[in-house]
Amino acid sequence: MTKKGNNIIGILFIVLVVCILVGFFAISMIKNKDTAGYFNKNDNVVAESIYEKVMGISEENYPITPEEVVTLYTEAYKLLYGDKIKDTSIVPNILEKQRILLSDEILTNNPIEEQEKNVLSSMENIKNNKVRLTSVDVKPVMYDPGDSNVAYVKVDKKDNLFQTYYYLYYLERQPDEKWKITGWYNTDENYNIIEQE
Repeated sequence: MTKKGNNIIGILFIVLVVCILVGFFAISMIKNKDTAGYFNKNDNVVAESIYEKVMGISEENYPITPEEVVTLYTEAYKLLYGDKIKDTSIVPNILEKQRILLSDEILTNNPIEEQEKNVLSSMENIKNNKVRLTSVDVKPVMYDPGDSNVAYVKVDKKDNLFQTYYYLYYLERQPDEKWKITGWYNTDENYNIIEQE
């Protein structure tokens, strides 16, 4: 091959590599622009990662264990109550995904419109009071010794004021073998249910 032919091949190779790199960066910029504007600048990377996990919830891609169900459910809490969201227009998307993990009974008793209104109000209170969720610790699953289709998961939620809130989530295995959240309770640090007044 001639020197001129080698030069043309070299130039074409360089052009191809540049095109691939430009395409890669263009796609990643478009992807970042899709969600970056929704989150507070300081939390953008963490919030986008959590948002992707939450948006991945589906009936087809359903978590297998009760612990995984509660972990995904509380990932949405990190977004909603962690003061990470700047543009609340994504709240309905998050709630729709979170609701996939709930039992039909909870969904019937808690319409999406009412839930959205309550969540947005709570988010506003959090912002005004400068209190936000900072971490969620999901404990290992416990199965009911009398019924293998019932499970419990303990969860600790901490805020930026160093307060810890304790919860006990109840789940039931459905006829389709999926574990759905059927309820949860506020508890003390020993996970004893606190009676609601």
